[in-house]
Amino acid sequence: MVPKEELLRRKNVLQERLRQQELDGALLAQSMSLYYYTGTLQCQYAYVPAEGEVYGLIRKNMERGKQEAGVALLALSGFSGLPALLAEAGYLPWRLGLELDVLPASIYFRLQEAFSGVELTDLSKTVREVRQVKSAYELEQLFQAAKQVDLLHTQVPAMLYDGLEELELAAECEAILRKLGHQGFTRMRGFRQEMFYGHLLSGQAGAVAGFLDSPTGGMGVSVAASQGAGHKLIRSGEPVTVDYCGVYHGYGVDQTRLYSIGSLDRQLSLAFEAALAVQEAVSALLKPGVTGGEIYLEALRVAKNFALADNFMGVGDTQVKYVGHGLGLEFDEFPILSKGSQHLLSENMVVAVEPKFTFPDKGVVGIENTWQVLKEAPRKISITADTHVVL
Repeated sequence: MVPKEELLRRKNVLQERLRQQELDGALLAQSMSLYYYTGTLQCQYAYVPAEGEVYGLIRKNMERGKQEAGVALLALSGFSGLPALLAEAGYLPWRLGLELDVLPASIYFRLQEAFSGVELTDLSKTVREVRQVKSAYELEQLFQAAKQVDLLHTQVPAMLYDGLEELELAAECEAILRKLGHQGFTRMRGFRQEMFYGHLLSGQAGAVAGFLDSPTGGMGVSVAASQGAGHKLIRSGEPVTVDYCGVYHGYGVDQTRLYSIGSLDRQLSLAFEAALAVQEAVSALLKPGVTGGEIYLEALRVAKNFALADNFMGVGDTQVKYVGHGLGLEFDEFPILSKGSQHLLSENMVVAVEPKFTFPDKGVVGIENTWQVLKEAPRKISITADTHVVL
């Protein structure tokens, strides 16, 4: 269960922002927002007032909600009863914040009708910003997630052999993570952004881009699931990247490691050295007050020094213009370490740094680790050694 003092801390942080924006409250509907502020996923909505207590509004399942939640719960009958339910709790909002980045338009229109005369405004950016700085409780979940994925990588070398299907290796890796307590999926907030455990890719298939806003894609098992491991056979002399996430109590770390059966050619080996160099340069900038845009430019500078800018984070029109992203309950949290990003780093933010290089005829090489931003130097949350493992 999420400790009540942790829920109180979260409430206080958001309430301060609500008061700054002269909002009476926030009506939250996104799954991880509900969990973040109430401690349970059983709520249909959570109401966070600018002053007062958080309420979880439940249609199903109240019994389980009472066991899990760390806030007061109210039984919700339907949309039309929302204003009256809040009024009974002592709240009559006139300016109400919503998560318009994820709220379906149909639900927005129904809320607009139910809250006639109330000004509904977008609170999405604020909701994402207040989750950037992680508490000691949240950091502990991330440290445990890092242990999961590290234990996975201790077993990968024994499973790899020439002729092994990507999908078979992926299934073995995913089974290991599940046995370690992984929830079985990852969460992303962005529209149409979805991912399973991560990406396990080999050879040319690893260079195939997809719809996901990521430097890697992969063929997947079908056109209907067009990312990640597919039916390709892993062969000697080609890169195998295991980009899998550890997830513990909802909190995830992102990590990529490089394997090969036999050595890689000089171009790929040089690109891996470049990825390590980018990581070193970027990690030196993971300090409070530095913007995500500054970090991306430094990463690109190092890639250019290796004459690999055209291969950095994809190729051609499939290149993504970032080198890292925030982590927590979702894998696309703020801050974003991207071109032009004005996100300012603060102490105890958590980011994944993932410099990767793509070669259409050979595949992808790179590294990814999760870091905690601190005043003097960042703390590396990921445990596994950064080495390219040659079998």
